[in-house]
Amino acid sequence: MAPELGRRRFLLALAWAGPSVAGAGLPEPGRPARAVWPPPVTLDYQVRRGLLSGQGRLVWDPRPPRYRLRLEARVALLGTVLTQTSTGTLEDGGLVPERFTDERFRRPLRVADFQRPSGPIVFSGRQDTQPLQPGMQDRLSWMIQLPALVQADPGWQHSGRELGLVVVGARADLDRWVFRSLGPQTVELADGRSLRALHVERLNPASGGTQAEVWLDPARHHLPVRARLVEGRDEPFELVLTRG
Repeated sequence: MAPELGRRRFLLALAWAGPSVAGAGLPEPGRPARAVWPPPVTLDYQVRRGLLSGQGRLVWDPRPPRYRLRLEARVALLGTVLTQTSTGTLEDGGLVPERFTDERFRRPLRVADFQRPSGPIVFSGRQDTQPLQPGMQDRLSWMIQLPALVQADPGWQHSGRELGLVVVGARADLDRWVFRSLGPQTVELADGRSLRALHVERLNPASGGTQAEVWLDPARHHLPVRARLVEGRDEPFELVLTRG
């Protein structure tokens, strides 16, 4: 075999093999990925933020070709402190958001409107826009998109697997979130039960960016049984499964 032909075949084999260790390459922007989205489910969580605690509920309602996702958090005496919704369509690559809403305690409702098919994304109360990118997720839909991609790829059970998602919020904030598998880990649920879940974290967020960790349960289609998010210098926002 000619040396140049052998070299080309070797490089082609590496391209098809995909990343298997940390830093072995991230999916290119817009590169199609297979997703296996979970069936309809309602998950109840204990919510914690600093000294505050309450209840949270995540409702995943796929009705192909469309989906609806809703997260609500309630705290005693204060009532509902967070309501987020994401709606859109389902494709082979997973969720395709069309509208994201974000309402927080004593703050006005904010909306991100994905003007598909070509964009841009427009935001309530703001003049600036963001370009629409293939595979883009909103600040809620990533919590289903990540499990859908992990469910389709058994390689995620090994530490070091990585992927990137472009994530946009309702305040016109847009960033590329790179997730890495830390492998299976024992995690304790709110009712004291323990289970083995896949620990995934966001790598190296920019200064002030969102730090994110999730624990994905293989027995629940890799849906999150625990999540921990930190925005800048705010107290961590945590979800820990109670039932579902």
